[in-house]
Amino acid sequence: MSTTQQDPQLSDLLTRDDIAVRAAGFGYETGTAVVWEAAEWAGQGNPSTVRQGLTLHAYIDGEDHDRLNIEGPSDLEDPRAQDAVSRMRLGMIATHALRYLGPARQDIEAIGDPQELIAKDSTLRDLFHQRVKEGRHSPQDLALIADVEAKETQLKEARRRYAVLLWRFVAHLYGQGAAAQDIARWASLPRDVIERRIGSVPTAGAAAILGIEAKTWSGYVARGQAPAPDDHIGREPVWHLSAVLHHVTARPGRPGRPPKNS
Repeated sequence: MSTTQQDPQLSDLLTRDDIAVRAAGFGYETGTAVVWEAAEWAGQGNPSTVRQGLTLHAYIDGEDHDRLNIEGPSDLEDPRAQDAVSRMRLGMIATHALRYLGPARQDIEAIGDPQELIAKDSTLRDLFHQRVKEGRHSPQDLALIADVEAKETQLKEARRRYAVLLWRFVAHLYGQGAAAQDIARWASLPRDVIERRIGSVPTAGAAAILGIEAKTWSGYVARGQAPAPDDHIGREPVWHLSAVLHHVTARPGRPGRPPKNS
């Protein structure tokens, strides 16, 4: 499983303010930048006609992330260039956050179904469990059950970690102005899944976003130190994601902590 990177808080993720826009020749090696340069348009059209355009290059920590040719503008003040830079910035923010979310998802896939340690065929697994239930098992069977239980514990933790990171990924991209369909594309999830996460954040989701325990978030809400729920699904209180993010930006101190005088 991935252990090389510590899971980030919202404050650790890349923002628009972290991304510099510089003239060609600067920002290639260090930091994070959108680097632009004037260039002949290399797109479709009559190659004998020199046409005006820009080439945008995106780098994340010195690594070439993306590039885009834009026909027409001659400098970054052009609205077409500004729009392209804005879209490129969001793509860089998502790419940076996926460095954490992607490996967490891969950990789940690598663990697979623990029950397949017994047998890939479900009928054979049912026969195995029936034999154990009836007491007709061997020491090897008990050892196999222990292996399965250990792997199920590992899978549960991997899923918990992914769930926390997914909440932070969605919250961060939404807070940076990304649309639901774009967040869904980056996260490789259906758009309606992302829209539900934006519109209905449960207690566990709010706690995951802020990096605190669920009971801590509930305590803040009960004391009026966090926003009241926007709605309920059954008996579960839920918040719109914007309300949770407003709490993040409104309070001083570390993520999730309410004002000291509240």
